Amino acid sequence: MSSIQPLLILIESAEKARDDAVSQLEGARRAHEAARQQAQSLADWRKEYQHRWSSQFAKSGGMEIMRCYQDFTARLGDAVAEQDKRVAQAAQAMEHCRLQLIERERKVAAVGQLIDRRVLEAAQREQRRDQKATDEQAARAGRGSPLSSSFGGGNKFAPTSY
Repeated sequence: MSSIQPLLILIESAEKARDDAVSQLEGARRAHEAARQQAQSLADWRKEYQHRWSSQFAKSGGMEIMRCYQDFTARLGDAVAEQDKRVAQAAQAMEHCRLQLIERERKVAAVGQLIDRRVLEAAQREQRRDQKATDEQAARAGRGSPLSSSFGGGNKFAPTSY
C-alpha cells in the first residue's frame, strides 16, 4: 500500500485541478453569455435607433441632424464591432477552458487506472504469498504425518489379498 500513497496524493491534486478547471469553464461560459447578450442588446438598440431616425428623416431632417445621426451610428457601429470582438474572445477563452478541463479529466482517469492497477498487483502478490504459505504448510504437514508414507510404496494398512 505504501507504493499507492503517492498516487493517492497525486489523484487528489489532479481532482482539485479538474474541479478548478470546471469552475473556470463555468466562469468563461458566464462571461461569454454576458458578452453575447451585451452584443445582442447593442445590435438591437442600433437597429431600433436606425429605424426611429429613418422615419424621422422621412418627415423632416436638416443636414446638421443628418451628420449627428451618421456620427452617432458610426460610433454605435464601432461599439457593436468591439463587442463582437469581445464575444469572440470570450468564446476562445471558453474553448481554452474546455480543452484544459478535458486534459485534466484525462489525467484524473489515468492516475485512477494506475491506482487500480497497483491495487490489483498488490492483491495478486498477497494472493501468491498466501498460496505459497499454504503450500509450504501442506508440504510440512505432509512430511510429518504417518499417512504420508502410506501413499508411497509399502502401505501397512491396505489389505494385500481379497
